[in-house]
Amino acid sequence: MNFFNVFNLKTPVDEGTDLTDLSFYLVSSEYVKDIIFWTVGAFAFTVILICLYRWRKWHVESLEKIAAKALYLSGYENTPYRFRKRDKVMFYGRRMLRKMKSLSDQAYNGQGRKRKAVMRFAKRILLSQKDNMPTQLKVLEPPAEFLEEKHEAGHGMPPDVLYMLQSIRIFGHFEKPVFFKLCKFTEVINLQAGEFLFKLGDTDDSVYVVQTGGINVCINNTDGSTMSLKTIRKGESVTSLLSFIDVLAGTPSVYKTVTARAIETTQVIRLPMYAFKEVFDESPDILVRVVQVIMVRLERVTFTALRNYLGLHAELVYHAPKVSKKPEKIKSSPGHRRTNSTYLEEVMALYGHSGDRPDMLADLATTECATGSCARKTSSIMMCDEKSIHYIYALDSFVRELGLKDEDKHLLEGAMEVREYHAGATIVREGDNNDDVSLIFLLSGNLQVYQYRYACSNNGTIKQDTETHVLSIHPGEFDGGLAVITGEASLYTIRAKHFSRVALLSRSTVYNVMRERPKIVLDIANMVVRKLSPLVRQCDFALDWMFLESGRAVFRQDEQSDSTYIVLSGRVRSVATHSNGKKELVGEFGKGDLVGLIEMITDTPRATTAMAVRDSELAKLPQGLFNAIKLRHPMVVTQLFGLLSYRLLGANQGRHSRTMAPQPVEPNHTKHKYSTVAIVPVNEDVPLSAFTYELYHSLSAIGPTLRLTSDVVRKTLGANILDSANEYRLTSWLAQHEDRHKISLYQCDNIVSPWTQRCWRQADVILIVGVGDHGPGVGSMEREIDRLMLRTQKELVILHPENSATKPTNTVQWLNMRSWVMKHHHIQCKKRIFTRRSQYRINELYSKVLQTEPDLNSDFSRLARWLTGNSVGLVLGGGGARGAAHVGMLKAIQEAKIPIDMVGGVSIGAFMGALWCSEKNITTVTQKAREWSKKMTQWGHQLLDLTYPITSMFSGRDFNKTIRDTFGEIYIEDLWIPYVTLTTDITASCARVHTHGSLWRYIRSSMSLSGYMPPLCDPKDGHLLLDGGYVNNLPADVLMAQGAAHIIAIDVGSQDETNLTDYGDYLSGWWLIYKKLNPFTAPVKVPNLPDIQSRLAYVSCVRQLEEVKNSDYCEYIRPPIDQYKTLAFGQFDTIKDVGYSHGKQVFEEMAKSGRITRFNQWYPKEYSIPKATPHSINEYTFTDLAQIVCRVPETYTENQYSTTDEDVYFDGYISEPSSLYPMAKPFHVKRTTGSLSLSENEMDSDDLEVPLLQLSGKTKERLELQEFDKKKATEEAQASSAKTD
Repeated sequence: MNFFNVFNLKTPVDEGTDLTDLSFYLVSSEYVKDIIFWTVGAFAFTVILICLYRWRKWHVESLEKIAAKALYLSGYENTPYRFRKRDKVMFYGRRMLRKMKSLSDQAYNGQGRKRKAVMRFAKRILLSQKDNMPTQLKVLEPPAEFLEEKHEAGHGMPPDVLYMLQSIRIFGHFEKPVFFKLCKFTEVINLQAGEFLFKLGDTDDSVYVVQTGGINVCINNTDGSTMSLKTIRKGESVTSLLSFIDVLAGTPSVYKTVTARAIETTQVIRLPMYAFKEVFDESPDILVRVVQVIMVRLERVTFTALRNYLGLHAELVYHAPKVSKKPEKIKSSPGHRRTNSTYLEEVMALYGHSGDRPDMLADLATTECATGSCARKTSSIMMCDEKSIHYIYALDSFVRELGLKDEDKHLLEGAMEVREYHAGATIVREGDNNDDVSLIFLLSGNLQVYQYRYACSNNGTIKQDTETHVLSIHPGEFDGGLAVITGEASLYTIRAKHFSRVALLSRSTVYNVMRERPKIVLDIANMVVRKLSPLVRQCDFALDWMFLESGRAVFRQDEQSDSTYIVLSGRVRSVATHSNGKKELVGEFGKGDLVGLIEMITDTPRATTAMAVRDSELAKLPQGLFNAIKLRHPMVVTQLFGLLSYRLLGANQGRHSRTMAPQPVEPNHTKHKYSTVAIVPVNEDVPLSAFTYELYHSLSAIGPTLRLTSDVVRKTLGANILDSANEYRLTSWLAQHEDRHKISLYQCDNIVSPWTQRCWRQADVILIVGVGDHGPGVGSMEREIDRLMLRTQKELVILHPENSATKPTNTVQWLNMRSWVMKHHHIQCKKRIFTRRSQYRINELYSKVLQTEPDLNSDFSRLARWLTGNSVGLVLGGGGARGAAHVGMLKAIQEAKIPIDMVGGVSIGAFMGALWCSEKNITTVTQKAREWSKKMTQWGHQLLDLTYPITSMFSGRDFNKTIRDTFGEIYIEDLWIPYVTLTTDITASCARVHTHGSLWRYIRSSMSLSGYMPPLCDPKDGHLLLDGGYVNNLPADVLMAQGAAHIIAIDVGSQDETNLTDYGDYLSGWWLIYKKLNPFTAPVKVPNLPDIQSRLAYVSCVRQLEEVKNSDYCEYIRPPIDQYKTLAFGQFDTIKDVGYSHGKQVFEEMAKSGRITRFNQWYPKEYSIPKATPHSINEYTFTDLAQIVCRVPETYTENQYSTTDEDVYFDGYISEPSSLYPMAKPFHVKRTTGSLSLSENEMDSDDLEVPLLQLSGKTKERLELQEFDKKKATEEAQASSAKTD
């Protein structure tokens, strides 16, 4: 029977039908009907619900659109924020929790165990997410003032007065009455466009200062053509300091090759040089100081620029023509050559002898003239031996050359000496700064003058190369005057070519004569000027000596590049401003660096803004001067090409690391190579003296180092050296020793004293020293540093006991409380540093310590290498299990005595590098690395970590646990050694460099292989981070950008197969299977899909790896570990031993070839490491000629100067020498009116306030004597009146 016929059963049942079958069919039909009914009903109900839901959703969206439109029309924007339900629950839950806490505290007065348990439970639920977030640094970028220039502020004086004051500053500092006396002689010149300011044949006897408009200074060539030398703009001056010497000597010169013409309507202030004569007649000390300043400028600016950077030597000196001197002329001059054949005849004729030469008069008796105390008698002929005649003749020659009279001859008698030198003997060496530096007068023979030629080193710096001949000194000529006047080291080496007889007048003797006859300094300066070539005079017109205060701009971005600058002292920072207004630090330039060279040569606009970080001195070389010198001396082009090539090479190597910079021309200079370091304590508990001694000890292994304290300075230069009256002497003394030393340490006092402020002003970087166990509190001196020194680099040094088992903690808190700190250092110190001792005991202890060689692996040596720009970096590449070779290489590096100052790593290299930075012990590093590798072989835990492969195969929970258990919850800032790791940011599609933050998280990010581990979310911004090897598997360039000068890069990455099979235009997978299964066919080398994806991911990394291999700053090492697979963690010890054996072999070969010395030796081989004593005060010498003339006795304190007295505390800076308004008690001086636009009250008033502290020595001494005489007369009058009574 058909099943469906049951529903159509209408006829009565036949008698033969079975009732059982019939009841079954009836029940079945009813059941089916129910099913169909309920199915249809459920379907209809579902359709109705869906329709209602869709309608409600459409209705809500319509209402939202209407509301948004209404808000927009009403002036309000629709908020883009949306809150999840979980966020709302957390928000209201915390709100209720605060309510409950406040109510419970009021009701139960803070008691109740149940309430506390509920509160802890609620906090655990509601605040769990907040507590698990790692702490981040608050400030990661320098403050705005750090990269901004200081704009000009009002000086309270007319512009012309200000321009004149700045212009005559090149002659040294003049006090206020002297300045106004000079202003009386000024006159204003108005020029039209094309009109000459001076032309050929005019007398060169004036200083010109441009007030408005512009002047073009040109050189006139012999063929009648002209060449622009430089353009003088508003506020700048044009003058020749050498002409100033000529005018003072009474022999003014004329313009022979230089002319000046107005390029527009111009107003010029003229100050005649003869105006200075009246001032010098009244105050000879001012004359001496001005001449000394001019000679120092000649040596430090002109000679430095032309010799060190342009390669000019003999071209700077005037070579006199070989003309025989007539016998009747007795007076000698430096430009005149005296022949040996006539010299002794002239001497004999001068002293009454004729005929025979002195060397033929052996039978003549000697007289007392040999003692040097005899006088020549004109009435009779005295019988003198040859030595006596030489001595008398040299004595008379010095008297005439120095402008002395016959009655002043006694000043030289007994002090002058005549020496004989054999051929090849050295009289004075270049760089000598002792009493061997003398005035030289050649009696007979011939002297050769040599000078080291400077060339570019491999890193682009200037270094000594070979000696070159400069000039010859003939009989009757003088030399050595420049070093005598400046007090600096000798610029030349003088040797005897033949047997020569030389008269010497030592530097100390000249200074003794100068005390009695100050004007001899002018004769010595004139002696130097006469020896200079015309090229030097032309350069003297073009070169400018610039003084810039902290924050002042050298040049600005997008300005015309018409000059380059040499940093003589101080520090210059280069900052690039992008189109969005963001500023970026490009580089910093220290002493001896060239700024803006490439831009000037390529004639491109300035790519950056250069500003002075601290008070700086710069030499400005205009573009016209370069062009003029290149035409006359083509060898300058070779020198410039050397400088240019290294600059461009440095720019190309570091360009890819500056993604934001708009292709800057200048390279990224090392930002941390400092010349002066100020050391400041956080509080009085810091062992500052011991710390400075330890750092000084480590720096002595790198180069000449100077350590200065307030006690050393006062004992050397006098107790009042920090007064404003001694500003020039202190500044020059410090500048001299900064030039002579590689780095200078300025130990500050424990209070903000004048010496402390001087240290801050002199510092390229300020080290803030604190003790890690004393807490991160900010001291009062730190707040003053933050307020006063906005642009100076500041670094934090945290001291820790060496034997302590605890590691650094809370470094983030230290840094968050000091937003002005740019970098930090953790230093492990020996017990002797923390032991409390008196200053005498500290000096006694370190007098012994300084006799030993420093430990190159100590933290102090690491800090010393960082400060001097010699840091050694270690880069560890990625490669999975092959990274076990890094542990063996670390052991080999340690045995080779190569220090590690910073570490960078990627993937497994990030893990191994972090272990070394955290432990600094190869045994502990090996143990922890072996334990972690063992965990990676436990496949059971990894299988439990499998997940549905939407993003990755593993969830990463177990992998995170292995890394977190190894390192713990520490931060990168807490590591002993600076550490850098690299990740790939797939959110921003760029590389991310991590130097701060949670350590294990960024190690995990750098080890996250795509497809196996999910990307880690950066706690800082939520970006997704993957393995850094995708962008840079050996980040040596990143570590170089962080400050490493010498890098060891260890590569353990896999080597891709390059010998692949050429299969034609298409490839069949069945053919590959056939080739693989058939043992009688040759194997086919074709990459599979994962291999192709891996190669695509590492394409950019391969190119970067080739750049690292070919770089000159990096030593590339690859152990032979290609046979080991990426996941072969079970072979840890085997791979480690392979790395150790290979590393030991490589470093032995490097030691034999000498390449290892750049990693562990920085002092030149020809010099041994100096073992200085802590009180080598005798080496600290500086000669202030003006003070010698003033005869001001130096006072030396017997006891140590106390830096804890309250009377030495000053709020702010001490007065600058250029200040016209110092805070001092004034007195009244009369003066006449001047021609500058001073105020009527000031020009006409007879009461001119002048600070007593800024008077010259003569004036001050005269006033003190007047006060003493007046006081004495008053006392005598009182005494006489008392007797009368």
